[in-house]
Amino acid sequence: MPEAAALTPAVDDASGAVPASRGRGLRMVLTVLLLLLIAWLVDLQAAMALFAEAQWRWVLLGLAIVQLQIVLSALRWQITAVRLGQELSVPHAVGEYYLATLANLSLPGGVTGDAARIYRNRYTAGAAASARSVVFERLAGQLALLLVAIVGWILWPSLMHGATPQASARILLLALGILILLVSISALAYRIAGGRVARFFRETGEALYRVWLADGQWRVQGLLSLAVVATYLAVFACSAMALHQALPLAGIISVIPLVLLSMVIPLSIGGWGIREAAAVSLWPLMGLSAEAAIGTSVLYGLISTLGSVPGALLTLRRGADR
Repeated sequence: MPEAAALTPAVDDASGAVPASRGRGLRMVLTVLLLLLIAWLVDLQAAMALFAEAQWRWVLLGLAIVQLQIVLSALRWQITAVRLGQELSVPHAVGEYYLATLANLSLPGGVTGDAARIYRNRYTAGAAASARSVVFERLAGQLALLLVAIVGWILWPSLMHGATPQASARILLLALGILILLVSISALAYRIAGGRVARFFRETGEALYRVWLADGQWRVQGLLSLAVVATYLAVFACSAMALHQALPLAGIISVIPLVLLSMVIPLSIGGWGIREAAAVSLWPLMGLSAEAAIGTSVLYGLISTLGSVPGALLTLRRGADR
């Protein structure tokens, strides 16, 4: 196993270093520009004033929930990896997930930590199994998040005693359309492709079946993924409560999932900027101000990042002592 300090895979080809560096630089620039644009569009002073009267008990609760979030996510990854033939213990998975979470939230792209998980745990069953375990684990989480969003928008009229906002419905339909399009493209590619591509799709499908469906694994994966989503929503709710901005239940299970899904877009550092832009766009649907959106989103990012630091540092220290 490589040293614990190696958070990202090494670049064997020197020619690939320049594009990677350029990509990181572009993401940093985009993140700064997005944050500056948001600061210009909203009353930044009013947003920052919310922090002056923050209720720290909600911040502490959010930090505690982050620990549960990481442990549950690591357990889902460990189960996935074992189903694919990897030797991965729960304590090791938890430590690696702390490192990955911190890297994802603080480094460009939002997936640096996941790439590190693949690289650092490729030895027991090969790089392909390592990559699949991480990709399948993250995919399960995103699908659960999308499912909660769909249910949230379906329940919106009864929970909010009004019609579902047209703008948000269009966003959700667009997300569903993209998902259907991706599935259709994958199915078409499998049908017309030959050789290695067809074998890749076949092996991936078999691996997905083994991880998600065989032996009733859909129950395990489903319950764990919904539990993880619940922790994400709870941290966002705690962030809002800390700033005296209580969120309605309909918003927690519909608006927040869309804000979190926006962080999947790998164009910034840890989702910063994109998450705030999505929050500013969607918060008025709950009758809350753009300033409340900025404050809540920023505090959520801080809680999520700081919550992963102790476990990540402990993992690094243990790795250094080996």
